Amino acid sequence: MPSITCSGSIALDTTRTPFKTAEMVLGGAASYFSLSSSFFAPTSIVSVVGGDFPDKYWQILAKKANIESVQRKEEGKTFHFDSTFSFDLYHRQANKTELNVLGEFEPKLGSEAAKSEFLYLATMPPQKQMEVMVQAKNKKLVFMDTIEFYIKTELPKVQQVITMVDGVVLNDAEARMLTNESNLVKCGKKIEALGPKIVIIKKGEHGSLLFFKGKVIPFPAFPLEVVVDPTGAGDAFAGGLVGSLAKQNATNPSLEQLKVAMGYANVCGSLAVEDFSVDKLVSTNNAEIEKRFRDYCELLRI
Repeated sequence: MPSITCSGSIALDTTRTPFKTAEMVLGGAASYFSLSSSFFAPTSIVSVVGGDFPDKYWQILAKKANIESVQRKEEGKTFHFDSTFSFDLYHRQANKTELNVLGEFEPKLGSEAAKSEFLYLATMPPQKQMEVMVQAKNKKLVFMDTIEFYIKTELPKVQQVITMVDGVVLNDAEARMLTNESNLVKCGKKIEALGPKIVIIKKGEHGSLLFFKGKVIPFPAFPLEVVVDPTGAGDAFAGGLVGSLAKQNATNPSLEQLKVAMGYANVCGSLAVEDFSVDKLVSTNNAEIEKRFRDYCELLRI
């Protein structure tokens, strides 16, 4: 079976909502992505943690993914992200972004990570994303993500990475900031013009947009009554997307293969928000994912 490598942040998050605050819990793009993608295909993580990273979180990741390429820097601190959500749990304010060991991270791909066909460049400095691409000798389909922090501080390098990948996955705020456009269709087309053949813009509870071969295809979010913590929804979404493509061995995906992958992406994103941190992704199983996918397909049937 094809495998996936995800490079990006493993974090200790502090997430504040109007209803509860969770302090120093497992987070980071690579954590959410890999716990999601591992339901579909073997996944390796390329990242770094500090000496403050709890062993219980290390074991959670090790149970689901290959972590031979996750470095431990005992003298440093793990990447920390502190954020506050609005009452509707849609708008998020970044209170603090502490790169810590991630800022000086030199990614090194182990044997398993280096031979993956599917590569996902999650949240990390764009220069590090490029370094991972050089080492991923067997890559056939590459997606990337970024955050507002890097768009603000390293825009030229973010744009350079976009020209080098097959697909881009961003949320609506990031897409608007990157393109200086307000209309999301214009945003997507502007990002497409930089080179990637697949562009996906996430809109939280309002769904997502897929840009592919001149088409713009909207996908609704899976309807939920209970939303607890949206922090990792986008990364879990990406894990479902790339995981499904890997399971289909879609290194040059067709529109139909992408539609299936978008369905699983929305399912995995919906699961992630139902509890704080990665707790729901840890407690769920393949049967629950497949049931929700069937329900999602039934909702879209016309």
